[in-house]
Amino acid sequence: MAAAAAFGRNGKPVGLDAQYVGRLPCCLCGIRSMKLPGRQGGVCIPCYADECAAAGRRAATAGGWVAASFVGDPCLACGSRSVDANGWAFWCNSCEMQTAVALPPQ
Repeated sequence: MAAAAAFGRNGKPVGLDAQYVGRLPCCLCGIRSMKLPGRQGGVCIPCYADECAAAGRRAATAGGWVAASFVGDPCLACGSRSVDANGWAFWCNSCEMQTAVALPPQ
């Protein structure tokens, strides 16, 4: 499937192709539309945040480094639910916080 998770040459995730963002369902919950690349394919913003939290717990339990994730619905910075993503970047429309979570697709 073209919306499956992809990784660049450096091992970093590559964002979703724009043709899938907001159009196909999240591969985890199937309820909301995919917005960001997950471990098994495109996921919605809440499922992406859940995946990051679970990965962080696993890393912390193993004594490893935990990467910070600022992705969430509501926004983790201001609490607004006016958040969106384009397949590789996440932002909040209220506080204008933004972060890239993957490399832009080629």
